[in-house]
Amino acid sequence: MTTTDPFYWRAFNVLMRLLGVGATFAGAVVVTTFGLGIPAPPGVTPAIDRISLVAGALVALLGLGFLMLPPFRPDQGDDTLVVNPFRALTEPKRRRWWTGDRLAG
Repeated sequence: MTTTDPFYWRAFNVLMRLLGVGATFAGAVVVTTFGLGIPAPPGVTPAIDRISLVAGALVALLGLGFLMLPPFRPDQGDDTLVVNPFRALTEPKRRRWWTGDRLAG
């Protein structure tokens, strides 16, 4: 297997975290603004839209899922992308959350 520059895998992990933050924020905005109708225009009562609530909740949960994924670094020995958020409980690898770099100690 050919080795790749560690910069690419750091960038991959940072972009994955930014995608998670952005999707979580966008989902929260959709739920509050379009789903719950907050803030309502003056003189209008807030209307609840169930489709926007469900869509916003799904986008927010997708963003939280990206934030819960452990960092993936094949240049540091990871062989497959594990989508199990509880992998950190079973493997004692200590890594930085943003980049996946190993922590000292």
